[in-house]
Amino acid sequence: MIITKKGISLCKRIYRFSSVESTMKIASSLAKEGAPEGTVIIAEEQTKGKGRAGHYWFSPKGGLYLSVILRPLFSSSYLSKLSLMGAIGIVKSIREIAPSLPSKIRWPNDAVIEKRKIGGVLLEARRENNKVCFVIMGIGVNLNIEEFPFPLSLTATSLKKELGHSISLKDFLLTLFEKLEDLYSSFQKDFPSFLEEIYLFSSLMGEQVKLRNENEELNGQVQGIDEEGNLILRLESGLQKRISPEKGFIVNEFSNRRW
Repeated sequence: MIITKKGISLCKRIYRFSSVESTMKIASSLAKEGAPEGTVIIAEEQTKGKGRAGHYWFSPKGGLYLSVILRPLFSSSYLSKLSLMGAIGIVKSIREIAPSLPSKIRWPNDAVIEKRKIGGVLLEARRENNKVCFVIMGIGVNLNIEEFPFPLSLTATSLKKELGHSISLKDFLLTLFEKLEDLYSSFQKDFPSFLEEIYLFSSLMGEQVKLRNENEELNGQVQGIDEEGNLILRLESGLQKRISPEKGFIVNEFSNRRW
């Protein structure tokens, strides 16, 4: 089904499916054919959902799974920050729909509630000579999923599990695109203000974490996030290291741990 949506530039045309292998795969094909910014693919379920680093994304009926085509007018150095933008969009939407839930972002691309993952963002981009041709932003949110398989059940949650009742997919989708629209505009015009929102919603500031950075594992305390979207980590040795959101991800968090 194809729906044309007026008023929101990131949601101009929607393709809706009951089941697909991956919304990212369909969006990428459409982008290569010249589909404009704001083309959105939504599915009720994915049979081969994709996460970061090739990981499988659990995508049964009851979740929100979408990919949107972006054609930003900035260099590829900005791409890593788009994951944070998507995560903030998810968190702000949850806070509006369910203000009682303490949703936060977990660098670089997750939305969490009490450290349990409730949503995430995946980016794929096509570049030519440091110029971005298009970006596919994939977003998954666990709305009304009732059960997760082990061991995912130890680290994931859904809005229905947290609230005890279902959430309207339509209402959440509309709220999400309104938030993304505002963020996408401010992101390109006023990144310092965008950075303030990252700090406001981050779950990691001051936390002791273990993370993987390419082929190494690091332990340290999160000191902040810089203007490039890099995580600033104080290592056990006292040295400070900056981790790129394209190369690093959190393995574990250790609240209130001290060396």
